[in-house]
Amino acid sequence: MEFVVAEDEVRLSAFGVLPQAEKASGDDWVREVRVPVSVTEELHVTWDVIGRSVRVRYEQSSKVVVDVYREQAALLTIEAHETGPVVALEYYAEGCRGRTCVQTQPTFALQDNFLRT
Repeated sequence: MEFVVAEDEVRLSAFGVLPQAEKASGDDWVREVRVPVSVTEELHVTWDVIGRSVRVRYEQSSKVVVDVYREQAALLTIEAHETGPVVALEYYAEGCRGRTCVQTQPTFALQDNFLRT
């Protein structure tokens, strides 16, 4: 299965930031975008195109509040909602599928569903 990732321009348009190579891994295929949510809050979305994995971290005052990691990713995109842009992730495994949505406005919210098919 292919891992479809939205173009960099989509993130720039939605959040005003461009993805960068993720420094910790040292791998050019691992990309990260850091989205400032407020003065003390930041959303980190990291993805590995080759490994088909995505990690979503939400920090308040430099402390990790939410840390979600998913493998078998099929789609990572930005959706337009009334409240603002939403990071949407879809992933699949044998006999099941999942979807994670992360909004940053008006407040941070994460919805995660994992269902048998």
